Amino acid sequence: MMHKFNSVVGIAAFTSVAGCAMMDGRESTSSGDAGVWEETENPEGGDGDGNGGGNAGGDGDGDGDGDGDGAPVPGNEEEEQAEFRKPQPSGPYIYSASQMTDRVAVINTETLAIDVVDVATGPTAVVAIPGAEEGTGMVAVLCQGSDEVSLIRTQKNGESSVELRDVSPGVNALIATPDGNLLFVYHDVDSENMLGSGSDQELTVLETNAGGASYKMTIGAHPRALRVSPDSSRAYVVTDDGVNVIDLASLAGLGKPTLLPVVDDPALDPKTLEIEISPEVGQALARVDGERWLTITSLTDGEQTTMNLPGYPTDLDISADGSFAIVMLPGAQSSSIVEIPLPVTGTDGFSVHEVPGEYVGLADIAPSGERLVLYTTVWDTEDERSPTAGPDPRKRVTLAGKAGGAWSDLETIYVEVPVRSVGVAPDSNNVILLHQRDDNLNPAAPWPYTLVDIAADYPIKKLQTVAERPGPMLFTPDADRAIMVVRGLGDYTSVRRVDLIDLNSFIVESIPLGSPPTGVGYVTATDKVYVAQEHPGGRISFIDVDNDVQTLTGFELNDTVKD
Repeated sequence: MMHKFNSVVGIAAFTSVAGCAMMDGRESTSSGDAGVWEETENPEGGDGDGNGGGNAGGDGDGDGDGDGDGAPVPGNEEEEQAEFRKPQPSGPYIYSASQMTDRVAVINTETLAIDVVDVATGPTAVVAIPGAEEGTGMVAVLCQGSDEVSLIRTQKNGESSVELRDVSPGVNALIATPDGNLLFVYHDVDSENMLGSGSDQELTVLETNAGGASYKMTIGAHPRALRVSPDSSRAYVVTDDGVNVIDLASLAGLGKPTLLPVVDDPALDPKTLEIEISPEVGQALARVDGERWLTITSLTDGEQTTMNLPGYPTDLDISADGSFAIVMLPGAQSSSIVEIPLPVTGTDGFSVHEVPGEYVGLADIAPSGERLVLYTTVWDTEDERSPTAGPDPRKRVTLAGKAGGAWSDLETIYVEVPVRSVGVAPDSNNVILLHQRDDNLNPAAPWPYTLVDIAADYPIKKLQTVAERPGPMLFTPDADRAIMVVRGLGDYTSVRRVDLIDLNSFIVESIPLGSPPTGVGYVTATDKVYVAQEHPGGRISFIDVDNDVQTLTGFELNDTVKD
């Protein structure tokens, strides 16, 4: 299925969390501390779900009005998504799992004191449990070697206790409810942690209180995402068969939760579908490759509404608060933004806003819901479906703002290298554009990214080049800083650093690292950024608000501060 939203587990996707924004997601890690964006491992793009990205829209007639019956459907957009494993914060603590030693290091980020606790076999994903008392921490650690979850609770004095719970075989993903009372353990078919023996259709729900109950159930085939309503009353699991709806007040004896189809043709190839859910209003929106309609499904009673659109939708996104959806309809001469207020109550409940003269097929909605970043990844002069008129559209980014209720405040900026992905800061004032490789731009540093101040009367931008493909990346909650990981792969592992970006001045300070970085995160309790690194004994660096760095090495062996 071409689901574009990401499951958030101990393997985090680009999200916006407690004001700590990462690229393109609505999901938040259950820790409430940080989230991180990282790209797909496909170096040429793709949406990270193995299905090649979203379907480009437009009606092919060049005017963007959607009346070009029989016109070819434009080519597929490639919207990058991905996941990666990293330590997770809860309260003032960082929890780092070692699959090799079957232990978890608990690091106090204020004092850098270390405690190492034994867990079950093969710990991989870690997720924080919300609701821990101030000064304490609580996480769940998925131990795939023994099909168990280790619940770790850390007190104010730094002492940790571990409780083991059995889960279904082969699960690889974790997510907690917003209130922290329940933990879902399931199999995400897009996760890097592959399935062992067992079925990907088994899901376990654990009560997180000491000695709490557990519930096992069967869901649809090949689940890819799990969302929980803000009030922690319902969970929604997106699968190839449709959306399972789980009533969290009736877990006992549930067994096989209700499965709702999201299109009226159950024989459609799931790979042609893109599905987005608004748990705030309890609706699922689905589009199908090459079709000029959306299906909206009530996740309460299964009632469906088909909304005909004036063109072929390329991209479907829902705002951070779940109150509206954006659909893009690109055309060779003009494109359209379709805004759909949620919940949908009728077949014509949308408004169309033109983007004249631009081919844009992808949209990123700023956290404020008042700005859009529009771009495209489509360009092939030998493909009749590509927009061939005018300049390369991949080098043009359009910023859209609301004026008088319409997306009419438009500004297009030129960038030197085609855009492959976009991230918006949590205050919606700055954007970071990641570009494709360009050896002609700077042979010594062929990977560029661009910083853009979109709050200025005229957007201010700065091009930065690095030696290796940048990412993952993080914004701090106050939106003053961003941190970009720069790491070489293969024969280029000597490139190992992070770029600290001052979003007030766009000054970039590079900090070298002793080992290749694997991920970044943020600890709200101590206002520190952390950078996890590859090291046989464990290595993690902490960066404070003054950009001072402290590094712990060998903490999996209960070592001490390195520098």
